[in-house]
Amino acid sequence: MTWSEIWKGIEGIDFSRETYIWRFYEMLLNGFDLKGKTVLEFGCGTGINSIFMAMRGAKVTFVDNSRQALRLVKKTLDKFGLEGELVRMDVFDSDFRNRFDLVHSEGLVEHFLYPKRQEIVDIHANAARKGGNVLLIIPHSNCPPYRLGKFIAEKTGVWIYGKEYPYTKNELVRRMKIAGLKPGNVLGGEFLFSLFWLFTPIALRSRRMIRKGIANPARPWWVRLNYGNWFANRWGRVIGCLGKKL
Repeated sequence: MTWSEIWKGIEGIDFSRETYIWRFYEMLLNGFDLKGKTVLEFGCGTGINSIFMAMRGAKVTFVDNSRQALRLVKKTLDKFGLEGELVRMDVFDSDFRNRFDLVHSEGLVEHFLYPKRQEIVDIHANAARKGGNVLLIIPHSNCPPYRLGKFIAEKTGVWIYGKEYPYTKNELVRRMKIAGLKPGNVLGGEFLFSLFWLFTPIALRSRRMIRKGIANPARPWWVRLNYGNWFANRWGRVIGCLGKKL
């Protein structure tokens, strides 16, 4: 299954409520005022996190190599009466330089190995202006349920998300520093949610479950259990970090 097929399969998904992953974004942004800020999302997919930023007054540029993804973003923007710049582009062809207040991606940089593993982080940093920020959210290699579920799904032929090479916290910080960024705290997320990844071989056979996972609403108790606590920081499925461009 291609990424465009994935985006086509979730077309019409309901994003009327803020999602759990957006709450993780808010924790990582730590009060960052989005009003009037220029924001770039690489590999935007549904674009929903950037759309939530646009709702808070940001001027957003969405980049993806999939026409279907950008069509999905456009429909959601139109639904909420928002505007954004849509750019169809391979991330490695990016020529953005020193332009944005915030550059971010979620679920992108882990798809690459050397030499592109560092290059993809550099591309994020290059697009940010001096004093701007780069926010990266990626799968965490220290999450046993995610690693096991992914392994079984790959062996049974139902894994749909391409090659993924998760990061440790140390690697994330190191690569951000090499890219000229000053990393802040690395936060973990999806601690309890990661247990559902043990059922990945079953879930990925159901388009309904995929849609539900993407649009899962941010219930306060669920957010408290899944993000920013000791367990999430140590064993959560994802890790994220906000870095400032020096």
